[in-house]
Amino acid sequence: MSVRVLIAGGGVGGLSLAQGLRREHVEVAVFERDPAAVARGQGYRLRIDAQGDDALAACLPDDLFELYRATSNRPYMSRGNAFDDQLNLIFSAGVAPGPFDPAKASTAVNRLTLRQVLLAGLDDVVHFGHELVHVERSGTGVLARFASGASAEGDVLVGADGINSAVRRQLLPHASMIDTGLRAVYGHATLDTEMLALLPGSLFGGTSSILGPGQLTMALGTFQPSRPLGEAAAQIAPYARLDPVPDYMKWTLVAPTGSFALPEHELWDADPVTLTRLAAQMTQGWHPAIRGLLARSDASITFFLAIRSARPVAAWPPGRVTMLGDAIHATTPVGGTGANVALRDAALLTRCLADVDRRRADLLGAISEYESRMRDYGFGAVANSLRGAERIFRMETIALS
Repeated sequence: MSVRVLIAGGGVGGLSLAQGLRREHVEVAVFERDPAAVARGQGYRLRIDAQGDDALAACLPDDLFELYRATSNRPYMSRGNAFDDQLNLIFSAGVAPGPFDPAKASTAVNRLTLRQVLLAGLDDVVHFGHELVHVERSGTGVLARFASGASAEGDVLVGADGINSAVRRQLLPHASMIDTGLRAVYGHATLDTEMLALLPGSLFGGTSSILGPGQLTMALGTFQPSRPLGEAAAQIAPYARLDPVPDYMKWTLVAPTGSFALPEHELWDADPVTLTRLAAQMTQGWHPAIRGLLARSDASITFFLAIRSARPVAAWPPGRVTMLGDAIHATTPVGGTGANVALRDAALLTRCLADVDRRRADLLGAISEYESRMRDYGFGAVANSLRGAERIFRMETIALS
């Protein structure tokens, strides 16, 4: 049967699925609640591991995959260093020293840049200003209703609408999230000449964690693309519209609820300047390089976030509505797991739906196969990420069941 796929959510997972389906000549439409591609902060650096890279290769046309590679950091062998607040090395985790292996390498992307690469060529597919509020069965498939009063019909609807998914609330109202009790302040500083001179080389080349006093932790990572973004787009895929982004060091300060100088309700309302100043106050006794990093950060774009994780859900009957990414198996930020699992979902679901479109599989059977495999590796990633968070953030063990 020929299928029309509706995707609720235009983030990394939803757009990768759209690119994959377009590549397979499957009809697809994406409905994104944001009014435009750059309507709010998109976050900063994302680590893409070998599985995420393979998934992007499966979903993207060749020129956009080349553009993603060119606008990413140079590949590196995954590792993690942990330091104390004076930047003395505590331990190093990751691959053993040895030759570079592209099949096991990771890279890093700027989230907005990757999203703009994924949007390229989809002008007739992506519909902004469409916030999904309800899904119902129609005579021949599914009917999506939006807050604007508009609606759309299709054969399948995929919820790619993030951790606060409206699709999940309707399809699996019993599914719940775990509040880890951790809160995070995210910021970044441009890697100009002064910053490069200030920061020690041990903080580059992967992910670094600083284990401060108590349960105060800072995660660091750089975005230093292989080529300038505009130059790469002009030469590889001129139709891709990429905003300029300078090289930067991303930092995330994580602490338990109640560790901040402001009550939580004020933290959610705090402006970026206040959040940046608060992070600087909390790390005032740390190594001068870290104090300098925060002092030179762009205080206009710092933001606050709660760290949550999905609770695994038992199998449900397959139907014409399914989910991918954080909408169903949200992880903690440890290891950059979430984006990579969402990309894996997109590649797998592309293959399953393409088989239906080519009459090699029936729709419910294909959805069942996708959901069975997705639950297995997706909730496995949730458990691994949560155990990593317990180790890095020194928190008590959280039961998933």
